[in-house]
Amino acid sequence: MAKDMVSEEIMEILRPVLGEELAAAIIEHRKRTLKKPLTAYAARMQAREYLMTGDPVCAAEMQIFRGWQAIKCDWYLKEKAREAGSINSSMRRTAVDAARDFPSGEDYFGDAFWLPGIRRH
Repeated sequence: MAKDMVSEEIMEILRPVLGEELAAAIIEHRKRTLKKPLTAYAARMQAREYLMTGDPVCAAEMQIFRGWQAIKCDWYLKEKAREAGSINSSMRRTAVDAARDFPSGEDYFGDAFWLPGIRRH
């Protein structure tokens, strides 16, 4: 089979899942960046994995952005969970944040955090 026919076959597999531009970008990513051209069989496997993620476009973009040769649904979901965890961890309150919420002044006998001997200034 000629290279043009193979490329067109791969486009026909990926286009319905990713759209024209992103499908071409995935083919180019594999061919030029990784020097591992995509086969039609591998394209069918990847299309299934993209669909299983629930967000095929985001999964394909993650594959390109991370420089991955391929993507599996569980890799994508773990990476999304890791990203969400790092966002949530940056929003966690610190002890200093909690300390700022305590009332100040003489309301609590002048002791800081209700601990005798520790005075607020």
